[in-house]
Amino acid sequence: MSDWSLAIDFGTCFTTAAVRVEGSAAAAVEIENSRYLPSLVCLDDGGRLLTGRAAVQLAAQWPERAERHPKRALLRQEAVLLDDREKATVDLAAAVLARAADEARAQRGGTAPGRVVLTHPADWSPADLDRLVEAARRAGLDAPELLPEPVAAARFHAADAQVRGDAPIAVYDLGGGTVDIAVLRRQADGFQAVAVAGNPDFGGRDLDQALFELLRDRALDLDPGPWGRLQADRTPAGAHQRALLARELTLAKESLSKTGTVYLTVPGYPDRFVVQGGEYRQAVAPALTASVGLLERTVARAGLTTAELGAVVLCGAAGQTPPVADLIAAWLGRSPDLADDPKAVVALGALTDPPARADTGDEEDGTRTPAASGRWTVAHYPDEVDPELWF
Repeated sequence: MSDWSLAIDFGTCFTTAAVRVEGSAAAAVEIENSRYLPSLVCLDDGGRLLTGRAAVQLAAQWPERAERHPKRALLRQEAVLLDDREKATVDLAAAVLARAADEARAQRGGTAPGRVVLTHPADWSPADLDRLVEAARRAGLDAPELLPEPVAAARFHAADAQVRGDAPIAVYDLGGGTVDIAVLRRQADGFQAVAVAGNPDFGGRDLDQALFELLRDRALDLDPGPWGRLQADRTPAGAHQRALLARELTLAKESLSKTGTVYLTVPGYPDRFVVQGGEYRQAVAPALTASVGLLERTVARAGLTTAELGAVVLCGAAGQTPPVADLIAAWLGRSPDLADDPKAVVALGALTDPPARADTGDEEDGTRTPAASGRWTVAHYPDEVDPELWF
């Protein structure tokens, strides 16, 4: 059997992978010099599904050929139209998984992994997981282990951070397209997810949208003409300009996490627009406050107080947005735990050995299904979606 393992965290906007060789720690896989593989998939002229930079570049020219969020599409529909061709959503997911796996194999001399772990949101249904497994099969990854994303994040932080004894851990995962909350208790062989909530329609992309609306309102106040022409232009040049602006907005949002001011250029306007960090924080505060309220209620539903939590872990592509940490710190009374790379912790944690619990007595029943199934069950609250989180 091969001496290395592979984990893939298939995300809404970005996908990450990690490998672990026996006797060593897990390491993130770099694809095209980045830990983050865009999950976007785009159809080329010959009908092939492209991933990575090639897909992003082609999608800027031909947006109608692209599916930007294949993970979300996988859950919601059997197929999508890319230009005039119908493509199964399970094949879109398979293309992303295959790209991550191929890069990992190339870095391990072309050998196949002895073990494959796929992470997933804790509240995915058995049918959702079946589609993920089928995508993995089509990507050449047979019989993968399945692990909830918050369990993987908790494993990483329990091994990497000073988490009090056997205290429970709360995970706040703000990804590109979703926010997921989970509270986990330690048990003999790792963690048990005891309360899960979230919203599949709020994430980092909505923070991008808030910045877009700030810029739009400022442009319309100055002169509505250029903005209207930019949005109405259906030519390839217009699509390309809108794609460039969207990319610039994403970079600006990330910069606002570190600086107080960003400058944005909009086609048709002679001068740059200035956005201050304070006004951006004010724009995103209502939705982020609602999401932290969801975290508070999930902890309460688990029967815990903030004093009983060993850690509150922040992860996900948008997890390092400063207002998130500030809001959670105000509720928690101390700073949350944030890794240097909050997006990669799920893939890395999937290959991290679960921490041993000091008390290995009898545990509650129902932690997970038999190991042979490779699937976990959790106590979750499907109706816990805060309407304030909807834009």
